[in-house]
Amino acid sequence: MNNKKNRPGKLADTSGIDPHVLSNWIQQDKVRWNAIKCQALIALSEGVSLTEVCKVLNVTRESVRLWRITLKNNGLQGLVADKKKGKVSGLTMQVKKDLQKVIRLEPLKLGYNNNKWTGKLICRYLNEKWKMDIAVRTAQNWMKSIQNM
Repeated sequence: MNNKKNRPGKLADTSGIDPHVLSNWIQQDKVRWNAIKCQALIALSEGVSLTEVCKVLNVTRESVRLWRITLKNNGLQGLVADKKKGKVSGLTMQVKKDLQKVIRLEPLKLGYNNNKWTGKLICRYLNEKWKMDIAVRTAQNWMKSIQNM
C-alpha cells in the first residue's frame, strides 16, 4: 500500500494562510501564547531539536531556554503566570494629550528655534512644561507612537 500523504519533500498547499495574521492572533491573548510555550516544551521533550522548535514556532532560543528554567523552578503555574514586563511608562494620558496637540504645531510658534520637532526638543519641552527628564530615544518613541494614532 503506497501512502502518498506523507511523501517526503512534497510541500503542503499553503494558499490562503497568512502567517502574520496567525501570529498576531496568537499574541492577542495570553492563553494562546501560553499554549505556544507548552507546545515548544512538549516538542523538545519528544526529541524535536531546539533549532526546529524555534524555527517552526517563531520563537528565540533564549525564550525557550527561559521557559524551560521557569517550568523547572516554578512549575506550570510559573510558566503561565501573568508577569509584569518592563518599566511603567511615564507617558500618562494627560501628557499624551498635551503632546498630541503640541506636535501638531510648529515649534517656532511655541518660541523654539526649530522648524520641526526632534527628540531633543521634545525632551526640552517635557522638562519645561511637565518637569520630566527622559532620554532622547524615549522622546522619539513617544513622538512616533503619538503620530501613528
